[in-house]
Amino acid sequence: MKLIALNGLLRFSEIGNNLFYASIHPDNNIIENLGQHFIRRLPTQNFIIHDKIRNIAFLYNTKEYQIIDSSSLSVPNISEEEKKYQELWTAFFKTIAIKERSNSRLQMQYMPKKYWEDLVELQ
Repeated sequence: MKLIALNGLLRFSEIGNNLFYASIHPDNNIIENLGQHFIRRLPTQNFIIHDKIRNIAFLYNTKEYQIIDSSSLSVPNISEEEKKYQELWTAFFKTIAIKERSNSRLQMQYMPKKYWEDLVELQ
């Protein structure tokens, strides 16, 4: 069996009490593999991984998972606590940046633009 490394970024946001959501825009249909990975890493967390390109979502409730058509999925707003964390993270990101040393080419080398849509600090 050949193992393939998947490089990318997935960031969860809390949308409810112990319910986390992440949107992704992958080049390939990797949602089941990705979901299985996070089941092993976060077995006590309820989560949704939403592939916005293919309109499918991986739902996990700490007992079982399912992959659904997400064209009718309505994701609630993030929790108040999550808003505070995102504000802190955005402030940190802006604070550590040195405007005179900004290098967008280098930033894109480490974090390709295709991931920016899902990053709070780059909104």
